[in-house]
Amino acid sequence: MAATTPQTRHSLCHGIYSERMNAARHRAAMLSIGLVAVLLAGCASPTLPQGRNLPNLLGLERKDILAIDKKSALSDELLESLTSTTLPGCSAAIAVRGELVWANARGLADLESGTPLTTSTRFDIASISKQFTATAVLLLQRDGLLSLSDPVSRYVGGLPGWADEVTLGALMHHSARLPDFRIALEDRGLGFATSVDQQTTLVTIARERDREPGEGYYYSNTHYVLLAAVVESVSGQSLNDFLQGRVFGPLDLDMVIAPTQLSDGIATSYEVDLAVQRGAWAAYGHTGIITTPIDLALWGDEYREGEIVGDDFAIGAITDGDGALYGAGIFLNDDGTLSHSGRWGGYLSNFRVSVDREVVMAVACNGRGAPRADLANGLWALWTDPIEAPSP
Repeated sequence: MAATTPQTRHSLCHGIYSERMNAARHRAAMLSIGLVAVLLAGCASPTLPQGRNLPNLLGLERKDILAIDKKSALSDELLESLTSTTLPGCSAAIAVRGELVWANARGLADLESGTPLTTSTRFDIASISKQFTATAVLLLQRDGLLSLSDPVSRYVGGLPGWADEVTLGALMHHSARLPDFRIALEDRGLGFATSVDQQTTLVTIARERDREPGEGYYYSNTHYVLLAAVVESVSGQSLNDFLQGRVFGPLDLDMVIAPTQLSDGIATSYEVDLAVQRGAWAAYGHTGIITTPIDLALWGDEYREGEIVGDDFAIGAITDGDGALYGAGIFLNDDGTLSHSGRWGGYLSNFRVSVDREVVMAVACNGRGAPRADLANGLWALWTDPIEAPSP
């Protein structure tokens, strides 16, 4: 990751809060600064869609609102210190108990046009997509249409002998130890800019006769491409249509599985040297979900009390050998938090859920040199550590 120097830091635009009032994402319309101003003035607070009142829903007291105000201001300062208005940048959001409390974006969505990032700019969230593929599989298991103990050969044909031994659970928890398809594609001269669809990817996977030696955890994107194929075989729908009907739609999330070059409002991704990274691989299951950090942060409340995820995400989780467990497309860390990061082409992302499942953070960036880790770590410290509110 390229270091950020003082010369690359620019002042925050005074109109940054106006961008949050985005008609396409009206759930972002009440952010913490505006909320604090209304509440401290003694006025009735604005009403969110479906009649939800944020202060009442969160049970916030005046001191809590002041603390959110202070954390929001510090979050803005952190984002400003790490990003530039003339380079690819980042968008981030924080949700508490299922409601958005802060969101901001800084940097350029496209260098050529000079289009700035906003909180409504969409990104490929890369490997964070895995938890949605896993959720689809768990929903089908709940429906009684499959079991994690089933071999993948029962649902996906044309695979080598290992498919009779590899279970859906082994795919989900990365213990199947199948080689990552990216290596095989690149060996065939099919680089990231080459058009490769899901079927071509599955054919490439089917040519792999051997599994990686050893036992236990072995992270591989191949596992989740196969799980996507299982969902489609069992449901009779595309993975996108299944998720739209069972997850995205019911939760009112602006999410879609689509090749990035076909998705509207998505940030252009860049390499460290600022060369445009136009990935043409259209495989999915392991990556491929296009969304905003706001929607991703709101999704995270499912891990607190959601009926769609439930507690199934932790069943069968295995150790990754580095102090965490890998569950249904998400890491269960030894400190009790949940997390996953992503990197696909020039897109970088980070997703975290607090120990009490009340705080969710989502970060997405559109350049390999963007400060994803520094921004995510800084925001996480701000929003999960106690902070004193200013005196009234």
